[in-house]
Amino acid sequence: MRASIGEGKARLLQALFDEFGETGPSPNLSMRQVAERLGVHHTLLTYHFGSRPALLSAVLSEARRRDNLIIAATGDDLGFVDMLRAIWGFYANTGHEERTRAFFHLIGLAVYERGAFDGFVADLDDLTRLLQAAARREGWPEAEAVQQSLIAIACVRGLLLQRLLSPSEEVDAAAERFIASFATPRLEDHRKNGTT
Repeated sequence: MRASIGEGKARLLQALFDEFGETGPSPNLSMRQVAERLGVHHTLLTYHFGSRPALLSAVLSEARRRDNLIIAATGDDLGFVDMLRAIWGFYANTGHEERTRAFFHLIGLAVYERGAFDGFVADLDDLTRLLQAAARREGWPEAEAVQQSLIAIACVRGLLLQRLLSPSEEVDAAAERFIASFATPRLEDHRKNGTT
């Protein structure tokens, strides 16, 4: 009995993780070279993923999904600041640097070829949703939870990019200062009053 298309793609995705790790194959490798490393014909990769960028997108989307499960498992009771700190700590870890590079590589491609990366772009709100849930646990008004979560994740991504381009202790200090700004008494008063 033949495996379904979804099962075949899932097996290939796992083989990609096994062979190349969570960052996926280098952007410098062709589909043929990736296929050779996996021991499959390159048309199989093209059939399931379409293109090299789409293949990398699938690997990074799956890696992000797994990451988000790990971050979410840090505690269903975390408040906004602690969840934001957990997100920063996870992605600022030097062990994730290559995947962060691959993430920004794909983001750059998606800016120019949005249609080719719709699935990847659609998943970008996962971290924002984790923060929104943390904000709601603390009783934030819905609109504020959404807006502050968007701001926070955009800033974290900007700081991660800065860290890749010019790593220094100042970037980490800036990240901590930014995260701590969400715990200021002024913001807490606004939350209690339902204003922003």
